[in-house]
This record gives sequence, C-alpha cells and structure tokens, in this order.
Amino acid sequence: MSDTLFTLILWLAPCVAAVPAAKGLVHVFQLSSYQFGGYLAALKRRWRQEMLPGLLLAVGSFALCAGADYASRAGSPWLMLVAALLTLALGIALGLLFHRGHKSIKRLHYTSRVKRLFAVLAVVMVALGLGLRAVAPIMGLSCVLPLFLPLWLALAALLVFPLEHFVKKLFERDAMRQLDAQEGLIRIGITGSYGKTSVKFFLAALLRQRYSVLATRSSFNTPMGITRSVREDLEPAHRVFIAEMGARHRHDIRQLCRLVRPQIGVLTAVGPQHLETFGSLERVRDTKYDLIRALPKDGYAVFFNDGGICLELYQQTALPKAIVGKPEDDLWAEDLQLDFEGSRFTLCFKDGTRLKCQTQLCGQHNINNLLLAAAVARRLGLTDAQLQHGIAQAEPVQARLKPEKQPDGSVLINNGFNTNPESSRAALAVLAGYDGRKVVITPGYVELGAQQAEYHRQMGEHIAAVADLVLLVGPKRTLPIKQGLENAGFNAENIHTFVSLQEAQSWMDSHTLPGDIILYENDLPDQYSEALA
Repeated sequence: MSDTLFTLILWLAPCVAAVPAAKGLVHVFQLSSYQFGGYLAALKRRWRQEMLPGLLLAVGSFALCAGADYASRAGSPWLMLVAALLTLALGIALGLLFHRGHKSIKRLHYTSRVKRLFAVLAVVMVALGLGLRAVAPIMGLSCVLPLFLPLWLALAALLVFPLEHFVKKLFERDAMRQLDAQEGLIRIGITGSYGKTSVKFFLAALLRQRYSVLATRSSFNTPMGITRSVREDLEPAHRVFIAEMGARHRHDIRQLCRLVRPQIGVLTAVGPQHLETFGSLERVRDTKYDLIRALPKDGYAVFFNDGGICLELYQQTALPKAIVGKPEDDLWAEDLQLDFEGSRFTLCFKDGTRLKCQTQLCGQHNINNLLLAAAVARRLGLTDAQLQHGIAQAEPVQARLKPEKQPDGSVLINNGFNTNPESSRAALAVLAGYDGRKVVITPGYVELGAQQAEYHRQMGEHIAAVADLVLLVGPKRTLPIKQGLENAGFNAENIHTFVSLQEAQSWMDSHTLPGDIILYENDLPDQYSEALA
C-alpha cells in the first residue's frame, strides 16, 4: 500500500467511525417517528448526552491521527492503518456505551429504514471527509466532523427522505389493494386522545363471537403500522378489519382514512394530547373528527358522551350514529360494581334491553371503553348472548391500568402507556380503592405544550389526595408536580425525585413493603428522558 493510500484511510477514519457512534442519535430519530420536529425537540432536551459521543470521538481520533501521522514520518506508515482501525473501534465503542438501548423502554429496531439511514449517513460522512480534504488537506482536520454528528444525521435523513417516501407510498398502495380485494370486508376506524387501543382490543374480543377479525397489532396506529398489519396479517378469511388511528399533526387522521377507507368510525375522546405538535385543543378536535368526515353516507359513527367536545361533535353529525355513556343515551351501564379483579354491571340499551354482564376489566374508564365496543358490535348484529360472552372474554390491555399481584403481596398497577390527564385521574381512582400504602411513580406527561406545567401541578394535587408515597422521575419536568403536591399539603418527606426510572425502581425495590399498592403512571418515552447515559 502506498503512503498516499495510508494517509487517505487515516483521514477518513473519523468519518467512518462516526457512523456507529451515531447509534443513539438514530434511535432518537426512530423514537421521534422519523419526524424532524420531534428529533430536534429531543436533541434540545438531551443535547449533552447526544453530543458527547461525537465530542469524544473527535478528541480520541485526533490523538490517534496526530500520533500515527508523526510516527509515519519516522518510517512507520503501517501505524496509520492501526490508528484508523483503533478509530473505528472507538466509534463502535462510543455508540454502544452512550446508546441507551440496554435500558430503553423501546429498543432500536434495525428495520430496513434504519439500515438505509445508516448507509446514507456513511456516504454523507465519507463525502464530507473527501470534500474537506480537497479544501484543507491537514491531517487531523477531519476529526472535527464528528462534532456535528447530529447535524450530519439530519442531513442524511433529508437525503434519504425521497426514497423513504417512495417506499412508504408503494407499501401503502399494496395495502390498499389488499383491502380492496377482500370483498365484503367491514372496515372500522378508532381514534381519540386516549382509549383507542383498549377499545380496539375490546371490540375485537366482542366481534370474534361472530366474525373473523383482524385488529392492527399492539399500538400500531401510523400509516406504516397499519400498512404492515394489512400486508403481513390480513387473510382471506377475515371479515372485519379494525384500525387504530393515531395523530400528532393536523392532517394525520385524514391520511389514515385515505388508506383504510373506514365504514364505521369510533371517537373515544378529545383531550389535551400532543398539544406540543397540535398547538391547540381545537386542532386536536378537528383532526379527530376527520375520521367521521371520512365515513360514507351510509356509515356509522359512535361517540363517547363526555358532556363536552365529543357530545358537540355527535350533535353536529348527520350520519347514522350512536352515543354512549350516560342514561338515556343509546348505550350506558347501570348497577356498576367495580372490583380489582373485574367488574359487574348492567348493559342498558335505549330500546329497553338490559343485559347482566361480568368482565375481567377494572375501572370506570374500561367500562366506558366497553360501551363503545358494544355499540359497534350490536350494530354489526351480535346477539345479546354473544355480547355478554364477548364482554366476559375481553382482557386488560398490557400497560394500560393493569393490576398485577406480586409474590411479596404488593400490587403493581401498570398504566405505562397512558400519558394524559384523564387517564391519570382514572388510574388514581383505581388506586384509591385499594387498602395499603399507596405509591405513585411517575415522570409526568409529555407533549402538552405551554399548558404542561399547569397540568403537572393539577396532577400533583390529584396524587396528593390519594397517595402516601410519591416517586418523581426527572427533576426539571416534574417540579410542577412536586409543587402541586406541596400546595395540597402533601408531606414533603414522602416525595422522592430521581434522574431516571432505573434509579426510582432501584430505590423502590429496597423500600417496598408487603401490601404496597404501586402505580406506575406513564413510562416516559426514551427521547424525553432527562438522564445521561
């Protein structure tokens, strides 16, 4: 190998090493749904953590480059290759060390999209390195490029965007073709600020008493999530397709409706969710109502009677419709007996039908979700017996207010996937019904925009009325929660604040008492963590 080639390899080594060092940044981009706004917001919250790998790589690679360059002048050019390999090893090590994958709630998934992003990032880094060498071929100068690694990843994502858009549209068209090919398929869309996933799975449990049903997986509620469910799971035997529809921006539901073309729409709630991206509650309302606007004239719309926004939307809807929740609505519950291992109630219909029901679900909010599911199920022809059996078969949804008895006698209530004020109040109501020391572990809410601090103060006041011990995760974000607790007269000695959920969990593990009731209220998405790796 010539000295010139050795020099080029060493020059490009920091650029190539930056690719594996960017593992944490790629994870943040994936957690932000590959949206630049969410990525930049996450970087603003975690800039120290995300800048550190590039900084350390820049310093370490400069030391290696300078040392190898000096040694090569003494007649040891092979040291350049050794230094290049060590630089690459340093990049890999930094990516592993600073990436939070081993303790993340959601791990980095090496999807085809992520692999393409890494590939384009590699091309960008090499191109930047060659360009810099053409302008200023000073050995060691390329080591400054990793300092701006968050910027280079954004540039790579921007460059690969046209390809990703093409792939996305290709897959969506294929999913639409599959849906259209399923003759007689009943398509149901479910949206709302909260309750979507629970209603989806409850409805699937009911409809399976009569139909072959496909519901989108887990919390899949984006265009690609729904597309994947259709392309990978839809079979000729399926007669009903249930799509959960999520939204973080104004026209997201409209896009999902073009994909699914639902005939039945369910609106669970309209509340202060994702205000950081929506900007106002009015935009949330208009976005959620896009599902109802997309229904055909002979479609069917189901609303929960919240006495507010959903009721107003129901009243302005001209389609065949139903509203549930309160006496004299189309559907409501009476004689409700809530238990921590299930509930019993009378399912009441406007036509006078009364059905005695028993369910594994606990909490008033879960009964409300069952009512929405039952309204759709009856519209689709389920008998009274099928409704009763389906309600009995409905199971609690993982991490959505699911109590679990522990071997030591304590009870864990996992409400990790619910991140809104209404769900928090429902969870606290369930917690209040237990005997024993009541513990709340929470990082608070996210994406509530300018109103987040006020909602956090209210959350603290609500917790103070129920809990005996509170563990807060994230000193800055949860400060208003602490203020709300103290304003409500909660004993400050029973408030403990931690940097990370892992620290809070470790403390709780050593302080748990038999009979404790421990509520986990929201598992904070990793890109919102205040903790350093």
